[in-house]
Amino acid sequence: MRSKYIRPLIEIDRSDIELYCSTYELEPKYDESNNENDYTRNKIRNIVLPYIKEEFNPNILKTLNRLSEVAKEEDDYLSRVTESEYNEIVLEESRSQITLDLKKFNNLELVIKRRIILYTINKLENTVAGIEKINIDDIIKLCNNNIGNKYLTPIKGIKILVKKGRIFFATEVDHP
Repeated sequence: MRSKYIRPLIEIDRSDIELYCSTYELEPKYDESNNENDYTRNKIRNIVLPYIKEEFNPNILKTLNRLSEVAKEEDDYLSRVTESEYNEIVLEESRSQITLDLKKFNNLELVIKRRIILYTINKLENTVAGIEKINIDDIIKLCNNNIGNKYLTPIKGIKILVKKGRIFFATEVDHP
């Protein structure tokens, strides 16, 4: 679930890039649609950020870049913890079904439970598109209640069943 784009100049101010181009007589391509505020990203770039810069924080871009860096470091750490915890609680794994230990899952911190649910679904479907927080919370409630033979279908193609101390994530209609 990582970004597939590399943006080496993301932390450099536009004015610095323009100055560099001017100094070295470079003529970069410019997309005129960047001036149009039809898209949210352009409204943020053209209206919101300049307003915040002028009225509240002239260093807003540097502040946001630092925040982004911290968030990425924390996400990387939590991804490693999630994978490690997943490996501790996974009982069986195939292309169409993953079985987790219910008791071990229930003993995890809430943030890791949420991430393991997404991690497991992603392993089966190669995506978590369509999964919302309410779906994740419902799965956690199902696991906490530990009522046998209850299942959820958070998105088309995935069923989650709690049975005999196990959590079954399956892409097939038939369950154990």
